[in-house]
Amino acid sequence: MIARTPPFALTLLRMWAGKVLNAIGVPGVLQPGTYEAGIARASIRVHVGPLFTVVSVNGVDVYFHRITGAIDGVGFSTATGCTADGIPGLGRLAEQPAGAQAPTRS
Repeated sequence: MIARTPPFALTLLRMWAGKVLNAIGVPGVLQPGTYEAGIARASIRVHVGPLFTVVSVNGVDVYFHRITGAIDGVGFSTATGCTADGIPGLGRLAEQPAGAQAPTRS
């Protein structure tokens, strides 16, 4: 089946409706799903939960507040196999005593 292009008038209507919604602060809506891009080797996953919408791109999770759409935090998926040993400098911080001050950049 070949996808048809929507009429130009419908595209203009969607654009102006989007501008009005952005102007009054209505957050965008995402549908849950997964997308694998073969060209760029990108894996994108969208999960809609009760508190957050999580967009994962190649194992990096970005958490969006469910109601406002504001970014609430960033994390790593467990599927990426990310460990403290793989992050430069993080292993040293984990080995320090609780009262020790972390090194700072100069």
